[in-house]
Amino acid sequence: MTDVVSIVEGLDLVVGLAQDHLHPDDVRAARGSALIARGRVGHLGSTLVLALLGGTGAGKSSLLNALAGERVASTSAVRPHTTETLAWIPGSAESSLRLLLDRLEIEDRVEQDRFPDLAVLDMTDVDSLVASHRRRVEELLPAIDVGVWIFDPLKYADPIVHQELIASNAHAADRLIFVLNQIDTVPPHERAMLRDHLIDLLIADGIPHPIVFEVAADPPSGPPTGIEMLVDHLDYRLDEKRIHLSRIIEDVRRVARAVAGATGIGGGGSLDFEARWDAYRTRTVAELAVHGPTVTVYEEAMRSLDQLILRLSVDAGGPFGTRIRQSFGPDRLDTELRQAVDLMEGAVPRSRRGHGALDPERRAEAADILDGQLQARIGAPLREILWERAALSAMVTGLAVDASMAESDLIGVVPE
Repeated sequence: MTDVVSIVEGLDLVVGLAQDHLHPDDVRAARGSALIARGRVGHLGSTLVLALLGGTGAGKSSLLNALAGERVASTSAVRPHTTETLAWIPGSAESSLRLLLDRLEIEDRVEQDRFPDLAVLDMTDVDSLVASHRRRVEELLPAIDVGVWIFDPLKYADPIVHQELIASNAHAADRLIFVLNQIDTVPPHERAMLRDHLIDLLIADGIPHPIVFEVAADPPSGPPTGIEMLVDHLDYRLDEKRIHLSRIIEDVRRVARAVAGATGIGGGGSLDFEARWDAYRTRTVAELAVHGPTVTVYEEAMRSLDQLILRLSVDAGGPFGTRIRQSFGPDRLDTELRQAVDLMEGAVPRSRRGHGALDPERRAEAADILDGQLQARIGAPLREILWERAALSAMVTGLAVDASMAESDLIGVVPE
């Protein structure tokens, strides 16, 4: 599966290759799109990455078990219990998700097939006396799509959580939701008051419109309650993420088209240069090696070379065509060709300059010298420009193909 992570990385490469060949305004626009795509907080893959956050005893592991419909994570009243992050991930997890877990050094992974587009991280306790646990949570927050803060009725007003964690991450309020767990332990007539108080605390933390779910993830008897509404909300978040990723993909496709148009590579990267250059060299080297630089032979060599450069510049188009014309003007071509011929004639002199015949062995020696000079003086620098164009063309084409594949993969996982 081609994911959005690889698309964004491809966009970075295209902008890097194209920046020396674009107008500064086009470079700024392309780089701006790349920065916006890469600057998205959260996981760029198609899986919704959810992190369960909360203090010891709030019920993070119990909520994970309720979502899974089976016992996945162990639970305990021992403080602190959750000392390592557990990842509950799809069995067919995209490569970008596994790379994310590797980068975050999350080794404890359990595969599941209940929610093929959801990954849940049961994270370390945030109210633990172990300070590294809190730092670990703070480091992981930017990498996830949704943070679920889980509270229990006894410690929902914990100032450490509110002041040091929630308030400090209020800038990510749109990616945070809240769960009041163990609601079954609260008398029904007190639940509304408890919920309202929690909402007031969250608003004071800087969360303008907190989303709060009431659940009983592990009641003493009967099945968990309130989980369905949470799952429905996660489905909504997943659809919202797909829409956002589709916009990124379309933006990447737009940038690819803009770069192709601005650099003149819309028709492809191959200009059949090697065949055209070989044909010129073979003909020119043979004539000059046999007849020497007579006026007629030299003028024909210059005319053919000038035509080759002109046609290549027209076919290349855009800034690459302009660069070819500016780099290989008539004066430079005449200088390079004349010096190449002079080196050949100096190394393999004729009996009468320009008209003396050479025996086959010395003719081959002269041809080798002239051919090497033409390659070094004209072929190599010209090839360098065209290779840059071909590389950019290949990257832009590949980016467009990857964007289409990523879009197809994204559409393919949207439920009917």
